[in-house]
Amino acid sequence: MGATFILVHGAWQGAWAWSRVTPLLEAAGHTAIAVDLPGNGADDTPAGDVTTMMYAEHVAALIDAATRKADGPVILVGHSMGGTVAAQTSELRPDAISVAVYLCAFLLPDGESIVDFYDRAWEDWMTGAHARVSYSDDGHLSMIDPVSAIDVFYNTADPADAKAAAAQLTPQPEGGRRSRLQRSDENFGRVPRVYIETLQDRSVFNELQKRMYGETPCETLYTLDTDHAPQLSVPDELAAMLLSVAASHR
Repeated sequence: MGATFILVHGAWQGAWAWSRVTPLLEAAGHTAIAVDLPGNGADDTPAGDVTTMMYAEHVAALIDAATRKADGPVILVGHSMGGTVAAQTSELRPDAISVAVYLCAFLLPDGESIVDFYDRAWEDWMTGAHARVSYSDDGHLSMIDPVSAIDVFYNTADPADAKAAAAQLTPQPEGGRRSRLQRSDENFGRVPRVYIETLQDRSVFNELQKRMYGETPCETLYTLDTDHAPQLSVPDELAAMLLSVAASHR
């Protein structure tokens, strides 16, 4: 029985970020659903309405639909900001998710947002995306320019691929980065967790990743010697890791 992978993108991205990974998972006999989060990618939800809980409810509905169609395991993968979505969805659907995979992702304690985490963990030497964003006049959206995006997200990717990906980035609803996580041991804590760290990450620096999975331990740790977007830079290696996770959580 094949698994259903629910693939959740990070900030400023969309379902397009998984375009090189989904066919590899499907070729191995699984279902791969890449999500456009509300207000991101091709979704036109007003930015001021967006929260992490809205993201999670959207993903939970996709999980509900997937489990009605198939009996295989659901593997929820959150990249970067998508880690908070994976965590919040785990709180909402702990019995439906076989394992949650955090791909160089934010894995936060209860009551903390991404911006809160940066406030306590950011160091002066770090020059990643958090230091390079600009904001709309109303504060509802943040943006990162393509040149900075290539440097902080796609620094080990093929230069042409990096340029093309940076051109697809869209403004990010700030509610997705500023909403505080609501998680409990009774729900979130029951969902097995896997972390995939990235060693050459210039956005969520590896030092930050280590801090997060140190504070919220995971059952398995994988390592990629790559940038913040292994979906683009090493899709075959990433897919192989995800297939290994699927084999371990049948």
